[in-house]
Amino acid sequence: MKLSACLLIVMQARAAAAFASSVHTSGVVVTPTFRRATRSKSVRYLSSGSGSNCYSGQYQSKLFSPIFGGLRGGSCSLNDASSAGNCGGSTSRYSAGRPPAGLRASTPASSAATTASSTSDNDKPYNVDSDKDMQRQIADAALASRHITGPSTKPATFGSIPFLDTSALDSSTPSKQHRVLFVLGGPGAGKGTQSDLIVDNYKCVHLSVGELLREARASDSNPHAELIEDCLVHGKIVPVEISLQLLQTAMDEAYKQPAADGSKYGTRLFLVDGFPRNFDNLQGWTANMPHVASCLGALVYDCPQDVLEARIMSRAETSGRSDDNLTSARKRFKTFQMQTMPVVLALEEVEKAQDAEEPLGTSRIRVTHIEATGTVDEVWDATRAAMDGYVLNDVLSANSRLIRAALKGDAESYMKLCDTTMFAKEDEDASKFGDDKLKSLFKEYERPGGNDGTDNDDENVWNTVISNASVEMQSGTKAIVSYDRTFTADGNEEKLRETRVWSHGENGWTCIFFYRKPL
Repeated sequence: MKLSACLLIVMQARAAAAFASSVHTSGVVVTPTFRRATRSKSVRYLSSGSGSNCYSGQYQSKLFSPIFGGLRGGSCSLNDASSAGNCGGSTSRYSAGRPPAGLRASTPASSAATTASSTSDNDKPYNVDSDKDMQRQIADAALASRHITGPSTKPATFGSIPFLDTSALDSSTPSKQHRVLFVLGGPGAGKGTQSDLIVDNYKCVHLSVGELLREARASDSNPHAELIEDCLVHGKIVPVEISLQLLQTAMDEAYKQPAADGSKYGTRLFLVDGFPRNFDNLQGWTANMPHVASCLGALVYDCPQDVLEARIMSRAETSGRSDDNLTSARKRFKTFQMQTMPVVLALEEVEKAQDAEEPLGTSRIRVTHIEATGTVDEVWDATRAAMDGYVLNDVLSANSRLIRAALKGDAESYMKLCDTTMFAKEDEDASKFGDDKLKSLFKEYERPGGNDGTDNDDENVWNTVISNASVEMQSGTKAIVSYDRTFTADGNEEKLRETRVWSHGENGWTCIFFYRKPL
C-alpha cells in the first residue's frame, strides 16, 4: 500500500521536526509519523576528528539471507577520515571498513613495554625486545588465551560494516554472560578516574580488583585478609583464585542493580580494573571465566613512571592507603612493567591472530592504548572514542536483529526491540497494547521479506539492499542509525531513507523512534 507523494512530504516534515527534538532530549520518546517499511541494508560507521569522532564510507550489499551471516557480498569504499566532516559536540560517527585506527592498539608492542625506566633496584630500562625468554612466554600465553573471548560473540556484518555480534550476551538469552573490558595501566595512570566517567556516561559497572581486594582485606570474616594485606603492601600479585572469586561474585551481584541515576540498564558492560596483572591471572581467566563473561577487549592507559610517582604522592595526602608511598609505588610500577605489560602484548597477539583468521578481518577482542599523561578531559576524549567503538557493537547487533525480525515477519521479536510508546497516539496507553494490537502495528509499519519458494529458510531471497548507512553515537546510551533501504517486489523497486534512534534502557538497546522518507 503506497501513500501519495504529497502526503509523504507532509509526514516527513512532521517526523523530521519531532526527530530533531528527540535526538537532543535524553529519555524522551517522540511519536513520529510512520510509513510501512521497505527493505534494504547498509550502514555507516563513526570516526574521530578534532573534538569529535567521525568516520564515513559508502557500501552496498545484496541480502540473500537473514542478517547473520548476513548482508553478503557488495562493495565498500571508505573515504579518508579527514573528509568526513565535523560530527559536532561529543558524537561519534562510524562507517564501513575496519575499525578506526584510534580504536585499535596505538602504541607499538615493543615501545609499550619500554615506556618508563625500572625502579631504583634496577636503573636500566626494561626492554622486552631484548628478553627472548619473555617473548617466548608472550607467544605461549597468546596461544593459550586464544579463546579468552568465549563462545558467544562472533564477527558479523551489517551491510558492509564489520562489527561484533553480541546478541548472545543479552540477558534474555540462555547464556546470560557478562560483557567485560579489562582496564589496565600503571599505578596512578588514572584508571579509576576514567572508569568513573565511563560509568557516568555509559552506565557500566566498575569493578576495581584493587578495591575488591582492599575490601576483602578489611573484612574480619575474609580468610584471605592477611595474605591480601601482605601482597598489597609489598607490591606482589594476589593469587588468581582469590581475585576471580571476588570478581565473579561482584558481577553477579551488580548486574541487576540500578545505576547511580536509579535507572536499570539491560546490556551492562563491566569494567574490570587492574586485571589480569600477570600470566597467571590471564591463564586463570581463560581457564575459568569465558563461560561466565566474554572479554571484549582492554583499555590500556600508558603513562611514564615520573608522572605516575608524582600523582601517587599527591594522592597519598588524602587517600589513607598503605600502599600510597614512593617505595610501594616503584615496586608496583616494576610489577606492572615486568608482569602486566607482557599480558597486554599477549592480548594484542590474540587480536592479531583473530584478525588474520576471520574472513571479515574482525577480531573478537580489541586492545586500545590511551595516552594518559594529559588532563582528565584530554584523556576522557580518547577514552570516549574507544568506548563508542565497543558500544557500537551492541547498537548494530540490536539494529540487525530488528531488521531480521521485520524481514522474517516475526512481530514478537520485533516489538521486543521497540519502545511501544512510539506507536501510541495521543489518547492511547501503549502499556495496554495486547498481542493483537502489536501484531497489527507491525503489519502496518513493516513488510516481511520475499521468499524464493523453497522450504529452507536459509535459502530465502529477501529482495533487499541497504546502502549509505551511518551510525552516530549521541551519548553513551543513545545512538542514531540511518541507511537507505531498497525493496524490490514483482519487478517494482521502492527506496527509502530510514533513521532509527536507539536508547539503552532496562531491556537493553531499544528503538525509541524512527522515520522514513522516499528517495
